[in-house]
Amino acid sequence: MATGALMKARGCRRWTLTLLIAATASVPGCRHAKVGPPSVRFIDVTDAAGIARATATYDATVGDFDGDGRLDVYVGNHGTGAVLLRNLGDGRFADVLATSGIDPGGDQHGTGWTDYDNDGRLDLFVSLGAWRGEGRTKTNRLYHGEGDGKFRDVVQAAGVVDPLGRSRAVAWLDYDRDGWLDLVIANFATPNRLYRNRHDGTFEDVSEATGIAALSATRVAWADYDGDGWPDVIFSGTPSGMRLLHNDGGVRFTDVTDSTGLAAHQGSIAGMAFGDYDNDGTLDLYVSLGVDFSDVVLERPDHTVSFAFFAKDEPAGFDFEAGDNAAGIDVTLYENGNPAKAEEIHCGAASPASHAFHCDPPAAVAVATPAAGFTLWRDPTAAPRCLGCAPAFLWHLRWSGAGDHHQTGILGGAVRPTAVGLRPQSARGGTLFRGVSGRFVKESPKGLTHDANGQGVQWADVNDDGWLDLYVVDSGVDGAGGRNRLFLNDGRGGFVVADASGATPESGAGRGASAHFFDFDGDGRLDLLLTNGWGAPPFDRGPYRLLRNATNGGHWLDVELEGIRSNRPGLGARVELDACGAHQMRYHNGGASYFSQSVVPPHFGLGRCNVVNLLRVTWPSGTVQELHDVGTDQRLHVREDAR
Repeated sequence: MATGALMKARGCRRWTLTLLIAATASVPGCRHAKVGPPSVRFIDVTDAAGIARATATYDATVGDFDGDGRLDVYVGNHGTGAVLLRNLGDGRFADVLATSGIDPGGDQHGTGWTDYDNDGRLDLFVSLGAWRGEGRTKTNRLYHGEGDGKFRDVVQAAGVVDPLGRSRAVAWLDYDRDGWLDLVIANFATPNRLYRNRHDGTFEDVSEATGIAALSATRVAWADYDGDGWPDVIFSGTPSGMRLLHNDGGVRFTDVTDSTGLAAHQGSIAGMAFGDYDNDGTLDLYVSLGVDFSDVVLERPDHTVSFAFFAKDEPAGFDFEAGDNAAGIDVTLYENGNPAKAEEIHCGAASPASHAFHCDPPAAVAVATPAAGFTLWRDPTAAPRCLGCAPAFLWHLRWSGAGDHHQTGILGGAVRPTAVGLRPQSARGGTLFRGVSGRFVKESPKGLTHDANGQGVQWADVNDDGWLDLYVVDSGVDGAGGRNRLFLNDGRGGFVVADASGATPESGAGRGASAHFFDFDGDGRLDLLLTNGWGAPPFDRGPYRLLRNATNGGHWLDVELEGIRSNRPGLGARVELDACGAHQMRYHNGGASYFSQSVVPPHFGLGRCNVVNLLRVTWPSGTVQELHDVGTDQRLHVREDAR
C-alpha cells in the first residue's frame, strides 16, 4: 500500500511538470505548484553572533556536540588556533575550546563530527598535515566526547594516527553496514586510508585490502550513487583526476570512473556534492573546477603589487615601474609560506639582511643573470613606456631555482606590473552530472554557468520551495579572494543566479574555502557559514561569515535520525517524502563539504504544503520505516525500528 501511495505521488508530480507547473494548474491530489524560485535574502550576522575572525582556515564541521538541540561549529584553522563555537540559542556563539580538552594548534586541515562508538555523544576527528612530505611523522587527532562539553584525545589507542599521511579531507561512513562508522582520510601525495571500526573503540587499517590505498587525493565525498544500499566514495585531486569508487558489498572498492561516464569529463576538480536536484529519486553530482594555487600578479590602488607563483624551469617573475623613481621599493618575500632566506635574496648584487627590506635605486644596478633565489634589479636608464609618459626606470623581479618552490610577496611603491614566464589562471566553472541508472550524464542547464575558481560546493533548498539550489565557493587567487555563487533551482531544469541575495559576500584578501548550510537559529530556514582564508602566506587570512537566512520561504521539515541497528547518527540513510503530489529524496551523508564532514539533519523545503503524506527512511541496516501524515515546520526525531 505504501508503494502504491509513493507511485501515485510521483505520477502526480510528473503531471504537474508536464503542465510546466503553471500557477493556475489544478491537478487532482496536488495542492500546490510553483513557477520559478522565490527570491531569497541573507543577512550578515557574523559580528552579532560573536564569531568575527580573520584567520588562516580551510574548513569547518557542524554538529550538536553538547546535545542541547542546537547546532555548534568547530573550525580547525591552519596553524592559527582552532575554535569550538557553542550555540547559545540566542543568536550568539561562545568559543568554549579552552575548557574542552581539544588542542587548538597544529597543521589542521579536514575535521569531522561523528559518533564512532554509538554512545549518543558526538566525537571529533581532526586531520593534520605531515611536514610537506619530508618524512617526519605527525599524529592525527580523535577526540572522544566525554559529556559536558569535554573531549579526550584517544587517537593512539584507536589506531588512526596515520603518521606519514599528508591528511586533508575526512569522511565518516559505515562502508560495511555493520552499524558502526568507519573513517576515510584523503591524503595528499600519500596513500588514502580507510579504517574499519572494530566496535571496541579501536580501528583496523583496511586501506590495502579494500583498494582505498591505491589512490592519493585531496578531497573526498560519498553517497550511494546507484541505490544498491552500499555507500560509494569519490575522490578528487588524485594523480588521475576525479575517481569514483563503487562499494562492492562492503568488501572492496572498484574504480568505476570510466564505466559511469565520468572519465570523459575531467579537469582540475576541487569540490564535489551529491544531491537530487531534479527530484527524480536518483542522486546527481556537481563538481567545481578550480586550482589550489595559480600564478598571479596583482596591482593594488595603494601602489603595491602582490604576487604568487610556482618556480619554473626558467627564471620567472614580473617587470614593473616604481611609483616614485627616487624612492625605491619596499619588499617582503616568502618561499613555501615561510619568510624567504636572506642568502637567497638579491637587491642588485647585494643581499639584504632579511626577507623584508628596502631596495634603493642606486643599489639595484642591472645584473646580467638573475642569481639563484630572488633577484630584484632595475635598468640603468629611464625610458618612457608609453606615448606621452614620463621616463621611468623599469624594474624586474625574478625567481631562479629548481624544486618545489611556491613564491609569494608584496612590493610597496610598485606599479604597472607585467608577468614574465608565468601562467595566469583561466576561467574554471563546474559541471553538473545527472544520475541515470547507475551512470552520470553531463548536463548544461540554463543559468548554471560561471567562471569561479571553484572550491567547496553544496546543495541546499535555501528558499524551502522543494527544489535543491546550488552554492559554489569561488576561492579567487592569492591576495584577492573571489565572490561565491548561489544558483536557485527554478523547478523546470534550470537555475537563476541570485547575486543580490546577500548570500555571496566577497571573501576579502583571504581565499574562499567552504560553505555550510544549517539552521543555527531554529526557524526552519537554512543559514550559511562561510570560511575564507586558505592559501599561501601572507595571503591566507580571511573572515568567517555567518549569514542568517531571512527568506520568506515555505513550510519545511528537518529529519533527525537515531540509528539502533544502524550507526547512531543514521549516516547513509535514504530519506524520502511525498507531500502534496511532490516527491523528494535526501541521502544523509551529514553534509560533506570541502575538507570536512558534519552531522546536520536532512532538510526538506515544502513550499505551500503543510503536511507530509508519506515519509520513508531506508536505514543503512536495510530497515525501511514509514510515517504518514507528518506535520511540517518541525525537527522530527525518527528512531530506527529495531524489531
